[in-house]
Amino acid sequence: ADSLSRGIDGIILLACQPGDDYQCHFVKGSELSEIRLSKVSETLQRLALESDRVRFETVSIIDYHKLPGVLDEFAATIDKVGPNPFKGW
Repeated sequence: ADSLSRGIDGIILLACQPGDDYQCHFVKGSELSEIRLSKVSETLQRLALESDRVRFETVSIIDYHKLPGVLDEFAATIDKVGPNPFKGW
């Protein structure tokens, strides 16, 4: 909320891939992040911002080749949504 209210156009949170071989060094980091981000929509509504500005993605170390595509797709989404109206305040 602080970043968005200060004009940041978008936020992407990358977390460890869950599954049988879960190796997050934060133990439950991905799980806690997903829970916290599920509550972001009400904050975005309060700021009158689009929910597309925040994205949660899980990746594993072997998915490094997918990361540029994930980031490019998110950047395209932000371009489509447009600049944050709080930019410059």
